[in-house]
Amino acid sequence: MISYISSWAEQVIIAVIIGTILEMILPNGNSKNYIKTLIGIYILYTVISPVITLAVGKDLKIDYSEYEKYFNTKVDSDISNNAMEDTFKTEIKKQMKNDIEEMGFHVNSISMKLDLENGSITKLDLSISKDGKKSDNEIAINKIEIGKLKERENDLSFQEIEKIKELIQNNYGITYEEIYINSI
Repeated sequence: MISYISSWAEQVIIAVIIGTILEMILPNGNSKNYIKTLIGIYILYTVISPVITLAVGKDLKIDYSEYEKYFNTKVDSDISNNAMEDTFKTEIKKQMKNDIEEMGFHVNSISMKLDLENGSITKLDLSISKDGKKSDNEIAINKIEIGKLKERENDLSFQEIEKIKELIQNNYGITYEEIYINSI
């Protein structure tokens, strides 16, 4: 009986020491009160457990599997993947737009298809114009001459398109074949 009481006292002392160390490590904030409560429950369980064992005659065991459904919140994977994809697309589009506009071009639109499993962009469609001052609502009207094939002022040259594709390939790991640039 003395060995039982001494082992119980050791368990209580260890529980109090662990609880004290955890309280000292915790940062101040709203969650500290909740964690202190859990530490208190753990110490109380350590103190009461042997008494219940003696009174009932069997060990006090808690079946946590019944309570897992309350503590584990699972988010629908489709919703989670869509939100992650939307966030990823938005951030990549912002970065691409800034990179291309730093080169002196105006990005009218960006659309892309993603492969979330590999974390890669499978297709990228860009609509770019030379004139950085052009807004999305502005329509450029070019003079039409019959019998002459004339390049529009806002059309990007082959070198400019290659320069943009090279920037995108270097910064975002998208191959040339996956990048489609429309000059507006």
